[in-house]
Order: sequence, then C-alpha cells, then structure tokens
Amino acid sequence: LLVLLILIHYRKCISMNESIPTDGVYMSDSNTNVKDAPAFHENPYCKALNNAKDIQFDHADVEGNAQNGPVVRLSFASLFDALGTCLKDESSVLLLYSLVHGNCDFQEYVLVRTDLDTLLMPILEMLYNASRKTSNQIYMLLIILLILSQDSTFNASVHKLVLPSVPWYQERLMHQTSLGSLMVVVLIRTIKYNLSKLRDVYLHTNCLAILANMGPHAHRLSAYASQRLVSLFDMLSRKYAKLAELKNDKALKVMSDQMETDIISDDTSTELHIYTDFLRIVLEIINAILTYALPRNPEVVYAIL
Repeated sequence: LLVLLILIHYRKCISMNESIPTDGVYMSDSNTNVKDAPAFHENPYCKALNNAKDIQFDHADVEGNAQNGPVVRLSFASLFDALGTCLKDESSVLLLYSLVHGNCDFQEYVLVRTDLDTLLMPILEMLYNASRKTSNQIYMLLIILLILSQDSTFNASVHKLVLPSVPWYQERLMHQTSLGSLMVVVLIRTIKYNLSKLRDVYLHTNCLAILANMGPHAHRLSAYASQRLVSLFDMLSRKYAKLAELKNDKALKVMSDQMETDIISDDTSTELHIYTDFLRIVLEIINAILTYALPRNPEVVYAIL
C-alpha cells in the first residue's frame, strides 16, 4: 500500500528548459501565468488509479463506447469492504481519499451503497479520538466527508440509516440514533476540540461546510444532535460577544505606546472577523434545517425554543 501511494502521488517537475508535452500537464493553478506555473509530467500510476473500473461492469461504458487502451479493473465491493476494516491505518485513509477524490466511478459506487456505515463509522471514530491524531490526519478525514456530503443522495441516506448502538461514544449512551445525527454530533465535537486546542481556521471551516451540506437534508435529527447544534451557536456567540467587548474596550483605552495598541487591535479585529464568519455559517445551517426540513425535525425546533 505504501509503495502504491508513493507511485500515485509522485510528480516529476518539468524544468523550464524541457519541452512541455501538449497533453497530460498538471497545473497547480489555472489562473497562474504559464511561465511561472510549475508543470509536471503525467503520472501513469495516478492516471491508472483514477480510471480504474468496477470488475462487475462490461468493458464498454454506459454509452457503449469502448475504453481507450488498457483499463485497471477492480472489485469495488471487495475494495469498499477492505477499506472499511483498515481505516484506522493512516495509509488506508490516504488511499480512500485518492480514490474518492480522483476516481469518479468509485465515488459514485460509494454513494449508492446502502451500508455507508462500513466506511463512515471508522472515520467518525477517528474524529471522535481527534486528540490522538495529527492535524494532517484530521484534514484527510474531513475532506473525504466533505467530498461525499456534496451529494444529496448521500445526505439523505445517512439520516435514514439507523445505528443500534455506538460503543465507542463515551459521553452518552446512543441507542437507535441515525448515522446523520452521529455525524452532526462528532463534527460539532471536532469543532469544539479545534477551538480549544488546535485553533485552525481551515479545519473549522471544513467541519462547518460538511454540516452546511447536510443541513437541508436533515431527517429526524436526534434530541442530542439538536442540542449540540444550538450549544455550538451559543458558544460561538458568547466568544464573539467577548471579542467585540474587548475590541471596544481597547478602542476607548488610551495607551502610551500607540503602535502596540494598533497591533493588539488588529489581532482582535482578525479574530472577531473569523468568529463572525463562523457564526454566519452556523446560522445558515440552522436556517437550512428550518427552511427545507422543518416538519421532519421537531427536536431542532424544541432545542432552539
């Protein structure tokens, strides 16, 4: 697995003296000037993985067009099940990310599976134990969830899949809770951990983006998940109010060193702006639930009231 990951993620940079091939050039940013942009040789291993097909389908695609050249054929069912048993290993998470991000066929296969808990439960358990993980590991898990949550079918499926129990969740007994409710609870827990320990804006934004994608499709969100969502808003609004008060106090206070005052004020303003954005996203999440899924979520209404 490690050799495979090295092969698919290796990129050989083309120096400006070399002739750049007309096809298969990877640009880091489409808006960057071509002369300044780093160009890379095409990686055949990465291309093979991204074009891999499920062994259960014909060699011709849906439109009936034969594939150009040899195509790697895998059993997506076996791969899905194997990944579900190995996701506690960081290299397995990176392989899942590479497949979900690069291979459209595998991503579609994952989205139509009815047993999404096979993949999601290990991912959520790792996020639950975020304090034992590096920020890179947490990023990878969140990006996988973010990619999947962009699909409306996925969001509908996770709320309909009911889990008999969640043995690794220690703070509370969770019986007959939906996978969607568990996702909301674990993501909010990750946000709170990030605010207290890592204080990473990008990680925080990813968590909120997943919740925002799920919001309009929420279905019978549990009482506990609803309380957690409202308590997140409460915590962020209290933090915002403190920062706003601090900024006002500093604006009124005249200090001898004007330069130092400006620096402190700038730091407070930046943090205040970040919390403003966070609060806005949380309000959008609650608003999406109330707008698009109100009759199916009485617990959210009760928690808000």
